[in-house]
Amino acid sequence: MSSGNAAFEKLKYALSEDSDLRSELEYALAANVSRVNPSDRANRFGSGAAVEWILAAACYKAGVLSLPAGHNANGFDLQDMRQAAQGLWSVKNSTTRNRSDFRLTNGMGGEGKGFVEPVVMLSPHLPGLVFADPTKHVELAAKAKRTGDAVVLPFSAVLKHAIDHPECVAPLRMPANEHKGNLDPWMDYVQSLLDPVRFPILSRMFSDAKP
Repeated sequence: MSSGNAAFEKLKYALSEDSDLRSELEYALAANVSRVNPSDRANRFGSGAAVEWILAAACYKAGVLSLPAGHNANGFDLQDMRQAAQGLWSVKNSTTRNRSDFRLTNGMGGEGKGFVEPVVMLSPHLPGLVFADPTKHVELAAKAKRTGDAVVLPFSAVLKHAIDHPECVAPLRMPANEHKGNLDPWMDYVQSLLDPVRFPILSRMFSDAKP
């Protein structure tokens, strides 16, 4: 059986047949959560964006994403590549040690647009990378809940979907958050932003901190 999504089928095949790709993808996801703690609210969006980039890199290797000028092109805009990846599906991931629901959308003072586009979901408690399309998997779409400030999919509904539709599951192990990550990517960003030549006063703290 097929998931009904050509891009996901291609990625699922690659992860099933290419053990090196699968292992490297799993290692990258584990490295991400071991360096940056996503339970820290300040790091959550950055960690989630890293998962999107890592999965986009896997899609590129699998041939799901291709260069506009073909693979012989000398260079390309990575932001264009990311936009192409985001056009495939949204990525929702959880690394909690306990099962948690998937927050699909939330808006400024509202719930956001809801479950209206394909999504791939990752969790240590799922049997793999799970794909769902609200136009094809209407039973799962019906389980989406509006909470007033977000639209969420209950974990139990996603797990049942994965079990009932193995064609929508690609082999992949998502690591759990061991709360060992202590990197602050925003600090690194600000340090790179405050160039000593342009910001001689504000950069002093970072310069003085260096041994």
